[in-house]
Amino acid sequence: MKILFTTCQGGVAGSTHSIYYLIRGLSQKGHEIHLACGKGALLWNLVSGLGNVYCHDVPFDSYLDFGSVRSIVRVIKKHQIELINAQGGKDRNLTILAKWAFALDVKIVFTRRQRPRNEPWIKRWFHTTGTSGIVMVSEGLKDIFLKKGYREAHLKVIFNGVPRDLLLQVSKERVEGLRGVHGLVGKTICCVSRKKLQGELIEALKYLPEDYNILFVGIAQEDFALLLARERPKQRIIFTGVVSHELALHYLQLADVNILPSHMDGFGLALVEAMLCRVAVIGSRFGGIPDIIQDGVNGFLFNNREPEDLAMKIQRLVESQTLRKRFADKAFKDATQKFLVERTVLEYEAYFRRLVG
Repeated sequence: MKILFTTCQGGVAGSTHSIYYLIRGLSQKGHEIHLACGKGALLWNLVSGLGNVYCHDVPFDSYLDFGSVRSIVRVIKKHQIELINAQGGKDRNLTILAKWAFALDVKIVFTRRQRPRNEPWIKRWFHTTGTSGIVMVSEGLKDIFLKKGYREAHLKVIFNGVPRDLLLQVSKERVEGLRGVHGLVGKTICCVSRKKLQGELIEALKYLPEDYNILFVGIAQEDFALLLARERPKQRIIFTGVVSHELALHYLQLADVNILPSHMDGFGLALVEAMLCRVAVIGSRFGGIPDIIQDGVNGFLFNNREPEDLAMKIQRLVESQTLRKRFADKAFKDATQKFLVERTVLEYEAYFRRLVG
């Protein structure tokens, strides 16, 4: 197949690596893959070294960026694209406009990774009429879309996945170097994520022992300056700012528990990565996170805006090596059985083949 992936994003985010893993897997299976995104974006750089993958500089500056529409049309016609997999908000709209305005014989599939923030009926009509299907990255996300009025027959659930060899990127020497740089001694709670609801964890700190280390990987301290000034936590808190995916994996190795507080995740790739690292996990009871974490079986779920409940679950895991190991072992098994990218690639390939015919 000749497949065009589009995204108006492609920066530092879990979705970027999800798209990269998918593109890499499909290209290795012999499909001709094209990527339309902004030149120099992280995703552009990741796929540039792959065989059978071709990048096209399309900025997707706005929801009515007709320059990008014309660029998409040129790529489709020149390379005889059979199917478009649109990933971001702006490019989702523009791919449909391109198909309709130029009467293109091409299938369009959206991948939705987060909850819909605003889905009026006209947008829902536009997205369902203009596509052959919409991929949901979890059952939990699908349920949210069904409640918004989307037709079940138009939605296809395919979980995100991570590579089996993910930890080959991790060096024990570098992990210990980071431990020394930050002076980490004792128990460490980690949150690896761009800005989401890290405030939930900050508010929970008043119920936790003061000798815990709190490690926020992927955000800067100024993102929560007002909350920190109000709460005045006693624990030692470290903010790394934005780091590379490889470095984030090294930071994960320092954690006793990894937490994902969120009100937007359709999946939660950082949780699966922690599970492959055999790090115990806690996540918000939202969206696709319960598809990954079975509460009390391979991790804990908590309700947002209940900081005392979150603190209790953190302390149970931090203080019990037996419970941490039991959860981590089960989580590792679940990750390797359900959430490997090889399975994701096979399911996308089968779905795309059926649509292309």
